[in-house]
Amino acid sequence: MKKFLIFTLIIASNALIFEPLISKEILEDKNLIQKVSFNIWWEDKYNDSIITLRTYPEDVKTIQIGNGRSINKSQVLEIYREVNKGSYIFNIVYKDENFKVSTGKIIFSNKRSSRKFENALVDFGF
Repeated sequence: MKKFLIFTLIIASNALIFEPLISKEILEDKNLIQKVSFNIWWEDKYNDSIITLRTYPEDVKTIQIGNGRSINKSQVLEIYREVNKGSYIFNIVYKDENFKVSTGKIIFSNKRSSRKFENALVDFGF
């Protein structure tokens, strides 16, 4: 009986904690016009993640790495590509929320995936 009560409390607390996250994701999807995602390495070759390009009404566009903070397209100063030993590296220079200029590296190990990402960037307006 005691184990059942503890298990029930754990399930109930998890439902209360994670419910806002679920409803926020659904709310975002209602306003979303387009979403394109790519599997990437972020900065470090062994740190797998996903980059997502989103378009919302009134031509609001954002870029997000994994679950990190989204940056608006207007914050991006420059994107340029390098090829280094079979890795295809996209350097994104942007101003963060504190107006500090930062650079992020997005690394692809596959030329085809790299080209698809590059084409998505062009479609996105870069």
